[in-house]
Amino acid sequence: MKMRSAILILTLALAGCGVGRVGAPPAVFDLGLDSRPTPQLPAREPVALVFSAVPTLSSTGVIWRVGDSATPKSYATYRWASSPSDLVRQRLIERLSRQGPVLAERASGQTPQLQVYLSQFEQVFTPDGAASEGRVLLQAVLLNGRSVVGQVRIATQAPAPTQDAAGGVAALRQATDDAADQLAQWLASQAKAAARPGG
Repeated sequence: MKMRSAILILTLALAGCGVGRVGAPPAVFDLGLDSRPTPQLPAREPVALVFSAVPTLSSTGVIWRVGDSATPKSYATYRWASSPSDLVRQRLIERLSRQGPVLAERASGQTPQLQVYLSQFEQVFTPDGAASEGRVLLQAVLLNGRSVVGQVRIATQAPAPTQDAAGGVAALRQATDDAADQLAQWLASQAKAAARPGG
């Protein structure tokens, strides 16, 4: 019962019942400027990025959940400036471009293709609501022609400084940059294989 009560209280507090806020515009967040240093990696050849995400990440809601609950929720008075799918895609382009060109589509059949699928981008609370973290989960496959060069699953977490929407956004910013850096490092390790002709 105590656990259920804690979850109920947390749900009501985070959802925001809107009392006294009728007609107030929602607060809007994005991932901020890409100012964090990236890993020192060798330059690479161009890669074409094909990005997709689960349907729940195509809207602008700031998603949160309690523990491993199967039901995600969105803050009532907070929104992303664009969908998480768009925000993460743009951040990956920004950070991966520091090692080499990232193309929207293949320039030729010889251009390696990086397929990225975003399956999680949310703030996850402990059952008592005392702490939370931003979680980002993506899968990537690198193709050379029709051949699979390599694939990787990247899961990152970052602690939220505060247990609210702003804290969740800060945590997701860090988790996204961590995921982008891990993807850049993995891509660098695959570059030689991807560059071989005849895929």
